[in-house]
Amino acid sequence: MKERLTITLDKNLLSIIDSTIDGVKIRNRSHAIEQLLNSSIHRTNYKKVVIFAGGSQVMINGRNVNVPMVSIKGRPIIHYILNELKRNQVRDVIISIGRSAEDIPAYLGNGSAYGMRINYVREDVPRGTEGALALVESLVGNEPFFAVNGDHIFEMDMEDMYRQHIANKASATVALTPAHSRSRFGVTRLEGNRITRFMQKHEQEEDAVLVNAGIYLFNPDIFNLIKTTGGKVMLEESLFPKLVEKGKLFGYVFSGPWYSIDSTSSIQKSIKALEIIAGNMEKKE
Repeated sequence: MKERLTITLDKNLLSIIDSTIDGVKIRNRSHAIEQLLNSSIHRTNYKKVVIFAGGSQVMINGRNVNVPMVSIKGRPIIHYILNELKRNQVRDVIISIGRSAEDIPAYLGNGSAYGMRINYVREDVPRGTEGALALVESLVGNEPFFAVNGDHIFEMDMEDMYRQHIANKASATVALTPAHSRSRFGVTRLEGNRITRFMQKHEQEEDAVLVNAGIYLFNPDIFNLIKTTGGKVMLEESLFPKLVEKGKLFGYVFSGPWYSIDSTSSIQKSIKALEIIAGNMEKKE
């Protein structure tokens, strides 16, 4: 139930408020004020973000390179991920790395250069995204936490995704973005913003246009459903179908920018796309 109020505000402040009205997400001045107040009252500094950086390598100039360390405009991909997390007020990061990824902690150290605290967990064997989550259960605490893949550059409003996650009473929320490629990214079917099916690449449909962007928001209750043994386990193959069945998996649609390293065969095309995004991000710093 809403009540009508009369308030007096400074003209310059009103000008700033009006600048947020886009006619879509923010419909009018009253809606803008309500959204800004709600954001201020409920704003959360995310305590933990997990980065999956233990998996794939690509061949560049005759040598294997861990994907998060692929150089884009003179900086590795993981540098841009951390800068975007910092822009979203993230200060506590856990990075899951494989046995061949010691170049990542060598480059990032303890995170002080980014104004963050970085902890590392090491996968003794490749575990996949779900297997990597099992390793961080004791580190993420009792609040919702984000997890992101270490093979892409992106920009998004993590606070907005968090608010939707809480409003939906979701166990997990998956960031979804319009497809630039369907070669390997899981595609979802939605009813509203509830995910009703998570399709694999061999069953993707022509009219499916939203893909998994590799950015997730989890409640700690997901650990009750996670496999802790059994080799390499991926979220799309194990956890997500279980959450779909329970009606607890939701999607958060954003327009990007977003681009991922697709495969070794298309590495140069991927790097060029990432360079464009990285260049735009550098202009905002």
